[in-house]
Amino acid sequence: MKPYRIRTVTCFIDSSRISDLDTFIDATSRFEENDISIRTKRVAFENRIWDKEYTIEMAENLEKSDVWGFSTTFKSPLNEQQLTSAMTIIENTENGFVNFQMAGPDSSIDTNEISPLIDFISKVGHLNEGIDNFRVGISFGMNSATPFFPYSANNGFEGFSVGLEYIDLLMKIIEENKRSSLNVIRSQIIKSLIEVCNEISEISNEVSELSGMDFLGIDLSLAPYPYPLEEQSVIDVLEELGNIARSRGDPEYKFGMSGSIFLHTFITSIIKELEKNSDISLTGFNGVMYSVLEDTRLSQRFSSGQVSISDLLLTSTTCGCGIDMLPVTYLNLEKVVSGMIFDMYALSCALNKPLGLRVLPVPGARIGDFTSFKHLFFTNMELKRHGSGISIHMLPEQISDSKFNF
Repeated sequence: MKPYRIRTVTCFIDSSRISDLDTFIDATSRFEENDISIRTKRVAFENRIWDKEYTIEMAENLEKSDVWGFSTTFKSPLNEQQLTSAMTIIENTENGFVNFQMAGPDSSIDTNEISPLIDFISKVGHLNEGIDNFRVGISFGMNSATPFFPYSANNGFEGFSVGLEYIDLLMKIIEENKRSSLNVIRSQIIKSLIEVCNEISEISNEVSELSGMDFLGIDLSLAPYPYPLEEQSVIDVLEELGNIARSRGDPEYKFGMSGSIFLHTFITSIIKELEKNSDISLTGFNGVMYSVLEDTRLSQRFSSGQVSISDLLLTSTTCGCGIDMLPVTYLNLEKVVSGMIFDMYALSCALNKPLGLRVLPVPGARIGDFTSFKHLFFTNMELKRHGSGISIHMLPEQISDSKFNF
């Protein structure tokens, strides 16, 4: 069994061309024929109006076609029609995701969009004990075709991209070279990932020829997958690295301790090195995904207080992918989430990089409670205090002068 697999093959297509999808799904069998398993197949649609009947029909037809989920990108929470469409998808499907792009073409943000967006998240949180915000994302600077939901923004793309799972590959390389220098470990990881990318690209080009869909690239983001299905933790990779020089009497290194940003940047520099390789087509985030509720070890570190929102923001300054799958209480929700939106927007603009935000308010929960989500993608954790945040967008003068950029 190969120490990597495909997390998702995501097709970006106009909803009017849905009849072409079966040909594409059939073509993806080329991966399995080459002993590369695919966990999910997904579809990302353009911004359009979704009514209840059409939404239910689309969800059912995609499920019959072996499509795990679909996503639609919306441009403005101020547009009532878009908000209604987004809620229609969430309320009437289990496999529909929505993504709100917060930065305009000129990299500006309309601060008047923040309150209706948080109100939308709040309402979704009350639908199904908070679990449905798993399917709601906010993206910043996402201009390329990431295959990872809910941030798969279809901005007129036609084609498909591939997201990988390769934590097991990294763990294997680190274990085999744990008495070697970081330079040796780094070179071995780069060598292996180049081989993987070349194999994935070659098969993807075959899929493209068979389906007529352009191959848009690979998103090399390092993504977790939680226990009990599989124990794949981004934090395990970093902690394995952090403990290679530990003496018998030394305390065990845990993520959040000194040196964490170095180890994080060590991994992300490898991904950035591959971005420079002209023979490899990459797209999307290409960073480390610290997805709190999808990473068992990270949720443990967050619950213990070793990791905080500030730490996740700090990783985003190098090559984290934002704040993802973070459960919160409804206490000061407007200020807490608006502050996160402003921070994500600022980092995305300053660093010219894509970032995502996904929070899950838990109705009726208090600080110190333990989440009780029942979902195969979720671990559970203690709810932490996040204080408050800024509410500049609610200032009367800001409301009348709402467009801002740096």
